[in-house]
Amino acid sequence: MTISSALSILFISFFASITFNGFFRNIAKKKGILIDIPDKSRKFHFRATPLTGGISIFTAMIVSGVLLNGLTLVPVERSIDEGLLKSADFFDQTASNKYEVEKKEYEVKVKKNVNSNSVKVDVGLINQPASSVEVTPNADGNFNVLFPDGSSEVYSYENGQVKSVSSQLGGYLSPLVKNSSSLKIDSVGLAMFICGGFIVFFMMIDDFIGIKASIRLLFQGLVTYLFILMCDESIINLGNLAGFGDIQPGIYSTIFTIFCVVGLMNAFNMIDGLNGICASFALIPMLILMFFGSVKYGLLIPIGALIGFLSYNLGWFGKRRGVFLGDSGSNLLGFIVAILCINLSQSEQIINPVTALWLVAIPLLDCIGVMGSRLLKGIGPFKPGRDHLHHKLLDLGLTQNNILAVFIASSFGLGLVGWMFEVAFPNKEYLSFYSFIIFTIAYYITKNTILEKNAKSI
Repeated sequence: MTISSALSILFISFFASITFNGFFRNIAKKKGILIDIPDKSRKFHFRATPLTGGISIFTAMIVSGVLLNGLTLVPVERSIDEGLLKSADFFDQTASNKYEVEKKEYEVKVKKNVNSNSVKVDVGLINQPASSVEVTPNADGNFNVLFPDGSSEVYSYENGQVKSVSSQLGGYLSPLVKNSSSLKIDSVGLAMFICGGFIVFFMMIDDFIGIKASIRLLFQGLVTYLFILMCDESIINLGNLAGFGDIQPGIYSTIFTIFCVVGLMNAFNMIDGLNGICASFALIPMLILMFFGSVKYGLLIPIGALIGFLSYNLGWFGKRRGVFLGDSGSNLLGFIVAILCINLSQSEQIINPVTALWLVAIPLLDCIGVMGSRLLKGIGPFKPGRDHLHHKLLDLGLTQNNILAVFIASSFGLGLVGWMFEVAFPNKEYLSFYSFIIFTIAYYITKNTILEKNAKSI
């Protein structure tokens, strides 16, 4: 996928988010519903603010996905058919072939570079921009194929058939059968959208009338279980965390997955105490995975939607046009990030499972620390309070903007630390895990001693 195509995805999602955030915000204001009233104790805003960020982000993602799936963002087909390889071997001028795949007409153009002995292959929908792969004959008489994501495969042409040499697929490849960088929604994406819709709807009710914590937990568990049933995606391997081999939940995989997803949903909900914090904690892992992990470009859709929301939430259009995520938005973002980490660490295997801990370190550790502290004090773990990390930093005299900057820098830095462990020690996941344990201890010591003592002295 080209840079222009990627920017188009980002722009459409961003514009959709801008539009729907403004639309739903105005409805909430006119109807007097889903409005958060400041209480001058735990809530730090100065005016009544709509809680419509969740439904706006979700709607923007749905609309963007539908639009982009049928527009000019052409998938690069990760296979080379007979005609292409013949062209690579025999033609020295541009050749063109047309194919019909899933009721869509594709045009394949091949142009040989005599000087480099390579062939540029453009694959695209009829009358729409194309994406390119490069085919080069090698010394063995096979063909090296370089794809836009940087990966490559080797193919051979034998007896009128095209055979993959470098992969372990076996057998022969049919023309134009597998997408590499497409926005086509798979089973995981579809399940995420459906379950995300349930989350937004239910949590909007929570924003409107309030729902008991036990009922919320039950719902979060059920919607996660629905997701697992729909796409058969769960945590089946935690990796070599201790250094003695992979740790696998086995028969407890489903229960463990539900526990992790529900936990992260509540972590994102709890950390949503100042403008920009929760959305930033969701945006940064996506950006890191996008630019360092060679992830599908469809990830640009939630990235654009989040940036659009932040433009309202941070007052880029004026403080009076502010919008909050609400429980619907914070739970939705926690769910999306959790599913993203599970998918990329399990079925896709783009990241190690332990890397997910670094990507969500601050909201995760803040949630565990706050809930543990409240339980020790005999307080309900889900009861609202002023004991989160951002409250401690406010007590130290930092402004909301200062805290947001600290959180963004910290989250980005920790995510990069996790990624660097993958690069530097690809087969030693336990080094990353033990380092995370050390960081966890340092975090709690800092928060529970230094920060609290300094706050009391002010």
